[in-house]
Amino acid sequence: MAGDGSGAGAYTTDAALSRLGFGRFQALLLGFLGTGWVAEAMEVMLLSFVGPSVKEEWGVSVGAEGLITSVAFAGMLLGACVGGLVSDRYGRRAGFLFTAIVSGVPGFLCAFSPNYATLLALRFVVGLGLGGSHVLPTWFLEFVPAENRGAGISCQPKQLKESIGNSNI
Repeated sequence: MAGDGSGAGAYTTDAALSRLGFGRFQALLLGFLGTGWVAEAMEVMLLSFVGPSVKEEWGVSVGAEGLITSVAFAGMLLGACVGGLVSDRYGRRAGFLFTAIVSGVPGFLCAFSPNYATLLALRFVVGLGLGGSHVLPTWFLEFVPAENRGAGISCQPKQLKESIGNSNI
C-alpha cells in the first residue's frame, strides 16, 4: 500500500477501468439498463392514457381520474427512499432487480384490475418500483472509466461514441 514504505502503489478500481477502457461489458450493461430506462419512461407516459380510459370505462369522476396519477407519484416518492436503501445495503444489482420486479409485475397486473380500488393499489406499487430507478444510472457509471463518466451521465453521444471507438469492444 502507498505510504507503508514498501514502495508499492495502490491499484484502484478507477485505475483498472481506465486501463481497460469502455468495452463490451459496459456496452452490454448500457443496453441492459437502457431497457430499464425505456420501461420507466413508458410507465410514466402511460399515466396520461390510463386516466381517460378508466374514466370512460368505469365512469369515475375527474378527481378519481387524477388520483390514479397521484398515487403513482406518491409511490415514486416512497420508492426513491426504499430503492436507495435497498441498493446501498444489498448492492446496485439488487436495487435494479427491486425496480424491475416491483414495477413490472404489478404493472402487468394493472391490465387485469377488476375495479378502481385494485387499480389504485397496483399503480401505487408500480410507483414504488419506478421511484427506485435512480439506481440504474448509478450502477452504469460505476463501471465506466472516470474519463468517460461525464459523457455517459450527460448523454453526450459524440463523446461517448468517440470513447467507445477507442476502446476494447
